Amino acid sequence: MSDRCLYCGNYFSYNLTIKEIFSLTSIQQDNICPFCRGQLLNLSVDKGCSRCFKPESRTICADCRFWEEKYNIINCHQALFGYNQFIHNYFRQYKRYGDILLADLFLKDLLIWSQNHKFDLVTYIPASKGHKDARGFDPVWEMYHKVFDLKPLLLKIDADKPQAQKNRDERLKTPQTFSCITDEVYPSQTRVLIVDDIYTTGRTILHAKTALKAIGLNDIYTFSLSR
Repeated sequence: MSDRCLYCGNYFSYNLTIKEIFSLTSIQQDNICPFCRGQLLNLSVDKGCSRCFKPESRTICADCRFWEEKYNIINCHQALFGYNQFIHNYFRQYKRYGDILLADLFLKDLLIWSQNHKFDLVTYIPASKGHKDARGFDPVWEMYHKVFDLKPLLLKIDADKPQAQKNRDERLKTPQTFSCITDEVYPSQTRVLIVDDIYTTGRTILHAKTALKAIGLNDIYTFSLSR
């Protein structure tokens, strides 16, 4: 198979695995070439924090200890890639410069993860109205709507300034910006997943969890492309 990398634009050949050759389902093409993929830092619970996959944290990281000690929150987060220079450049091109085609760069990776993790309900961290109007699209929805049947449950108001412009202390002190926009009643045992693009300190995604708990959802897991 021959594909073109959505990031660098180079064509590359892809050799099918034995599993893909004999699979009865359609083959999902890879949208990122081996060279670009080689610049990614793959995360796993074996290589980082057991609660959030933060790399180079062999036990529970400082962020997760902070949430437990201050708010009695036990984190349950997974991510695919560590936040390095490649991921930084990718999000700058995708979000700051509005290259919407890059929403599908990691589609195959996200589909593989989704096939191994099942939930009753999947929602996402939405862009605020101001950011969505300025950018012209919602980056998290664009990244995940081909992977999950996303249910819009959250409304986010514009903050004083973007998260990317805040330091760690400012991020941790960010006030609640989410409210729920549904009147639907879900069983308390509903298994819920919240997806986002980047997890830094956890403040944003934990505010989202708090908003969902206010409507009776308690079995909540979180996931992001990068940590």
